[in-house]
Amino acid sequence: MNHKIMAIIYSEKGNFLLLRTNPKWMKCDIWFVVTGSIKKRESEREAVIREVKEETGLEILDIKETGHIEEYEWPKNSGRMHTEKAFLVKVKEAIPRLSGEHLEFKWLNKNDFLDKIDWNEEYSSKQKLKEILG
Repeated sequence: MNHKIMAIIYSEKGNFLLLRTNPKWMKCDIWFVVTGSIKKRESEREAVIREVKEETGLEILDIKETGHIEEYEWPKNSGRMHTEKAFLVKVKEAIPRLSGEHLEFKWLNKNDFLDKIDWNEEYSSKQKLKEILG
C-alpha cells in the first residue's frame, strides 16, 4: 500500500490553485492539485509541507485535515493500491515556482476550481470535493 497526501491549496485571497500535470512526468495531462507519497519516517504533515514546497515553492500559512481519505488502484488493474489523505493548505498567493511535474498553473475562485479540476469520478465525486471545501 502506497500512502499519499493530497494538498488542496488555497490563498489568503480565497483563490484555489490548479496545476496542469506534465505528461512526460506523470503519464497524464490533467488539471489537478499537489499530491505525493509519504516517505519513511515522515509524518503526513511533513509530507504536505515537503510536497507543496517541492511542487510550488509557495509559503504555507496553515494546514488543515479534511477527514477525506481515498483508496484506489493506480494504474488501473495493476494491483497497486494507494491511500490518499486530503488536506487544505492555505498559502500566500504568488506565482508558483513549478517543478518538472507541472507545466502550468491557474489561481481560480472556488466555483471555477470545482468546474475545472479533473477529479476522477471513478474513485470519488466532485460532490465530495464540494463538501471538503464547504
